[in-house]
Amino acid sequence: MLKFAYGHKGHSSDVRVPSYGDLTETFPPRTVMVAMDGSEDSRFAFHWYVQNIHRPGDRVVIVFAVEFHSEHDSRWLFSFTESVEEKVGGSLDKERARHLETVKKFSKLLENSKILGEVNAIDSKSPGEGIVQAAKEIHASFIVTGTRGLGKVRRTILGSVSDYILRHAPMPVVVCRYVEKKGCKK
Repeated sequence: MLKFAYGHKGHSSDVRVPSYGDLTETFPPRTVMVAMDGSEDSRFAFHWYVQNIHRPGDRVVIVFAVEFHSEHDSRWLFSFTESVEEKVGGSLDKERARHLETVKKFSKLLENSKILGEVNAIDSKSPGEGIVQAAKEIHASFIVTGTRGLGKVRRTILGSVSDYILRHAPMPVVVCRYVEKKGCKK
């Protein structure tokens, strides 16, 4: 039996995976963070992780950054026709409902993939910062993300969020570029 040393104190259980011959490799459990925003690239990154890297025993945490999208944008601050409370309250209710739908959609993704995991919404001044901070807090073994998201700001090759994660995360980052290939689902 091959045993791989694992230095993190909080992880004491091991997962045994059949290997070649009569050897059994023992892998320490991993916490994997998958950053998603509902874009095609993020869905591809999740499915790529499931098909290529996932191991039994992985704890998968899907995170998404909560962004406030008011139909009035910041114009409500300067409007005197309705009370501010009514405008903000109505917008917040719509946002809560939208975020609850996102949590349900990502939970269904885990369920359909037969993966035990959780979905967390993060609130941060920028999605990249929030994802890196959340990964540190859960002691993620690595982060999986797509190259492009639904955000308004785009970079030529890499999205600004994936670029931030790649440059600032203290753990390995897998950036999945969406490519239509046989055998890989979106």
